[in-house]
Amino acid sequence: MILSFSSGQPMTLPDPRLYPRVNPNNPLIRTLMSLLTEHDAELVIQKRKTLHTQLAEVLATQDHAALNAALTQAPSHYAYSVLWEALRQVVEQADPYSAQSATLFAIPLILVAGIKGQAQLPGKLGDIDAITALLKQHDVIAADADVYLSARLAHPEQMASVNPAQLALWRDQLQYASGGLPVALEEAPVQFKDEGVFARFIVGIAIQRKGAPPAIKLNARIGAWGVPLAQEIGRQLQTNGVTLFTIPRAPQSWLAAQESARQTQNETRLQVATSNALRSIRNNGRTPVVVMAAHESGEIRITFAAQEDDERWEGFVWPLAPLDDAAQILAFAQDLFAECHVDEVRVIDAVQPDRVGELPFFVTAHIPPVAHH
Repeated sequence: MILSFSSGQPMTLPDPRLYPRVNPNNPLIRTLMSLLTEHDAELVIQKRKTLHTQLAEVLATQDHAALNAALTQAPSHYAYSVLWEALRQVVEQADPYSAQSATLFAIPLILVAGIKGQAQLPGKLGDIDAITALLKQHDVIAADADVYLSARLAHPEQMASVNPAQLALWRDQLQYASGGLPVALEEAPVQFKDEGVFARFIVGIAIQRKGAPPAIKLNARIGAWGVPLAQEIGRQLQTNGVTLFTIPRAPQSWLAAQESARQTQNETRLQVATSNALRSIRNNGRTPVVVMAAHESGEIRITFAAQEDDERWEGFVWPLAPLDDAAQILAFAQDLFAECHVDEVRVIDAVQPDRVGELPFFVTAHIPPVAHH
């Protein structure tokens, strides 16, 4: 049963982020808003093409400042999402007159690791050829494709350091995958204590010939190859004493993979936190209460407490990235809590402060929300 703290009825979770006013002096924002406010179907198509053309020009001139300004000045979550999707399409769209293009892709990899104490997972796969062979066996990579996979696991920050203009340039200029990535990726080992959920990437290049079947199937449905891929990666990363679960996603474009990994990592973090908190509460014979609230810091904060204990509680923080949707996060969390048979979930319908005094503020089963903040 999903309850609102204030009314006893299902509620929506507010978006706590503040967005700028529309800046008509920014050409990309001006075109974006013209597109979003257009109702004529033919004009929508034309204006979307105009936006794509402007983005292509920004990428061609490597005007990073103009692109960053447009992204930071998007006046709403929806506007940002439309602009980002257009940018991604422009980056991934090969020249139709070129005989070939390079597809820069990544396999998002979520690692759930646990140990009593401290440990480190390798930052490099021991047998990348086995990974490539497995993907070819299941037709994720074409048998005769010119494809390169890096054995070095990339950190999210390394992925983000490659800007869209650089991706577009590589798409058009790289001739052979066998030469590897034109950027030096450092190994990113995973250091942790006790347990954690981490994101890494297997990155690669595939040369796509014009008119040929896909050299690599991006966004493919995870079928029979998913389990053996997870097992093979787990085998190569296994570390003495560490309990390790690997969650590989389907190969995706460079930009899409980053968003997929971030979302999957946060969902997995929430699943692990929920499991641990509920187990602790129920092992003591008590009844769990979950509270969700949006905070001014641009975060969704979730607390787990027992009805019978007004002192102890555990908290979880989901930092909102630009593409995050508060409603989708709420839906995911509600489904998770329902599966875990949590009978009381309170959703706070007002944005809460980041801090009260000098301490971060969390609403719990026994700490009420700040009204009309």
